[in-house]
Amino acid sequence: MNSEIEKINKREEKAWKVLFDCYYAPLCCYAEEFLRSKMLAEDIVQEVIIKAWNSDYQFENDRNLTYYLYKSVYNNSFSYLRTKRRHVELTEVVNMNWSDEEFAYTVKEEMFRRLYAEIQKLPERRRAIMMMTIEGKSGREIAELLGISVNTVKGAKQKAIETLRKNTRNNPLLLLLV
Repeated sequence: MNSEIEKINKREEKAWKVLFDCYYAPLCCYAEEFLRSKMLAEDIVQEVIIKAWNSDYQFENDRNLTYYLYKSVYNNSFSYLRTKRRHVELTEVVNMNWSDEEFAYTVKEEMFRRLYAEIQKLPERRRAIMMMTIEGKSGREIAELLGISVNTVKGAKQKAIETLRKNTRNNPLLLLLV
């Protein structure tokens, strides 16, 4: 079991501060998509994190923790909307009866969206190299396409990853996607 998850399960404050720092902003953005209110989204997310802290629930791993938090925010957001009798048009994408697989896919897509947003902030060459890497191209293929050496590709990729680590330090889960 991951040592950070063990610390979270033991309700260690430092681990929960890291959890809060990693998840708070992404969860707020996620809730805001449903609630259309930043303040309300922040309230819902805070409630979910406090409820998780006060519960006896033991997380098995990072994936289980991520699933728990996103699913709780999703459920609490729609519970709020039902309680307040707000009219909400639900599209096929925003379906209150998602399967676990659909929900996991949505969380994964949100993480990819955030990672791509960070990649778009990179300098042009590094951005191009990272995008080609994500597409599955080898270092040699990238070098040929860009007319540069394989070593230049490796160096640029390393610098891009360092920049992404720095820029996503508040959400290290994004780097699992790279």
